[in-house]
Amino acid sequence: MNPAWTGAPVSAHFVNNVLAAAASYIEDDPEYARDVLAELGQFLAYRLRDEPSPMPASQELAHVATYFRLQQARFPDRIEADLSQASGGSSQRVLPGTLQRAVSEALGRRLSEHSGPCRVVLRAAGEDFELELSAPDGGGAERLAIALNKVEGVLP
Repeated sequence: MNPAWTGAPVSAHFVNNVLAAAASYIEDDPEYARDVLAELGQFLAYRLRDEPSPMPASQELAHVATYFRLQQARFPDRIEADLSQASGGSSQRVLPGTLQRAVSEALGRRLSEHSGPCRVVLRAAGEDFELELSAPDGGGAERLAIALNKVEGVLP
């Protein structure tokens, strides 16, 4: 096991809720249910490596996109995600789940504090990222800087 890898545990609660969401779509939209299960498989394969190796931030961004699709399956019509401005971001290498964990914590906090829909925008900010969480109309915006050099799991 990589000594730098302290592990970013995947929440059993998250996995169970994604499975329940997929099950809820089986009758009405079996194709979407299959898509959700395939996305969950992709998410878990990325995160549950025996010995994770550093990934380019671009791969981590693809993982964050998968995470948002799973959250959208769990919370239909509640989460709108825009990662289009993040693709030119960091050239740093990160361990799997590093950026996703920071985004997940912020989204979880926002959803627990605000009952309505949430618009999420992730932007590149030099070598780091900025996360904006707001109502769909932009109201009540909260901006968070995610400085990768200060997030556990970023390798020199």
